[in-house]
Amino acid sequence: MDAGVYQPREARGGSRLMTIYKESFRKNHLTPPKYLGYTGKQELKLYNRVSKLPAMRLLRSPTPFASSSVVVVPETVSLVDDYRGCFAMEKDVPTALRAINDSKLANIVRQSLKREKFHIQGWKARKLDGGVGNPVSLGLYRFEGVGVDDGEWLDWSIILKVIQSPVNLGYFNIGEGEDPQHWNYWKRELLIYQSGWLETLPEGISSPRCYEAQELPGNLAGMWLEDISDSFNGNWPLYRYALTARHLGRLNGTYISRRELPSFPWLSRQRTRQWLSSIAWRDFPWEHPRARQQFPALEMNSFRQMLREHSRFLNKLEQLPCTVSHGDTYPTNFKSRRSTRNQDQTVAMDWALAGIEPLGDDLGQLVYGTYMNLKGYKLQDISHTLFTSYINGLEDSGCRIDPKWVRYGYVASAAFRVGLFKLMLLRQMIEKDDDFIPRVVTPPLVTDAFESFMAEEAFQLLDVI
Repeated sequence: MDAGVYQPREARGGSRLMTIYKESFRKNHLTPPKYLGYTGKQELKLYNRVSKLPAMRLLRSPTPFASSSVVVVPETVSLVDDYRGCFAMEKDVPTALRAINDSKLANIVRQSLKREKFHIQGWKARKLDGGVGNPVSLGLYRFEGVGVDDGEWLDWSIILKVIQSPVNLGYFNIGEGEDPQHWNYWKRELLIYQSGWLETLPEGISSPRCYEAQELPGNLAGMWLEDISDSFNGNWPLYRYALTARHLGRLNGTYISRRELPSFPWLSRQRTRQWLSSIAWRDFPWEHPRARQQFPALEMNSFRQMLREHSRFLNKLEQLPCTVSHGDTYPTNFKSRRSTRNQDQTVAMDWALAGIEPLGDDLGQLVYGTYMNLKGYKLQDISHTLFTSYINGLEDSGCRIDPKWVRYGYVASAAFRVGLFKLMLLRQMIEKDDDFIPRVVTPPLVTDAFESFMAEEAFQLLDVI
């Protein structure tokens, strides 16, 4: 998602759409441009009359562009006169969403702007990238447009996140059932937003505001969310990743030292055990050329050995204090924004895998994602920096636990979570392209593979703590 507390687009560097709308009205007076449902801006005394003119809407929504003061609409754009019941978006829109119209949007947009009398004058929508891989995610959609409140024109944007039961795609045993503690239970994020629990997160970490969350026919659910803009435009330096680690430490530590664990039945439990029992790793083809490109020689593959002895590691993990876990802490699920006190705030999105897990579980995926994003840093340096910041976050919340135990929870969980996920993806590649022949039959040893690096340290800590 593209994110931030709502700001007029002028505050974000200028509103091109707003300029186009205004220029178009000056050129065409009371003639409504035939795109985005825009009805034109006119003298205030004419507003009520003009606002009742029939609007027209794009079915496909490329942004119109301006040439001087003339608005040009691409010739390939399809227009319709009666847009009620239509969905201004690409063709792959779920049928259940096609009833979205101005009336539905008006209530959501008024909440987002905190303006009860705001009137939408035009909008468009498009599907965003992301959500690929998990069958629960049906897509993110950005709705954006313009409107007026007491003569003041504003533009707005909101996000609609749509989820579904995996059974819609023919998947089974991946969260489509009624087991609310399944790691991928498809209704979890819907229930989290409906509960209001995310409004109680500790200082430093937050979630997008949710304006409405409801289940829909056809094993679907939709959540109308705040559109967040990242203050770094997605280009985070190392210190910003470290700050996120500190905020996660505060979140995890709060539910050990200051608050009781939430009793919601839909939080997942024992996610790593579930992964080990559901992901086919026991017969993984380690000798396949693709696998040998990803993993070191067998005698150096600490991760493979860890899988063989997984019971030892799980038993030790389950001796750690348990806490609330976001569950999916890859950097793509975080945005940075400035709070009202001008401090960096971490906005955590995608709470679909939230659960109760051992302390340290949330740090591993963040470290891995940081390592993948910041190519100029060594894994050891990133790991040290983010772990130190995570410990500081625990201490912020009053949680003081032997750092060796925290370290074990971090590295063991990281090895399992990242390694098993990579095995799953690699197996899919092997099954799809079984005749793959690498250019080099014997690849160089990958001595710093993330999951092997983490597994090696987990072995070292296993008999120390």
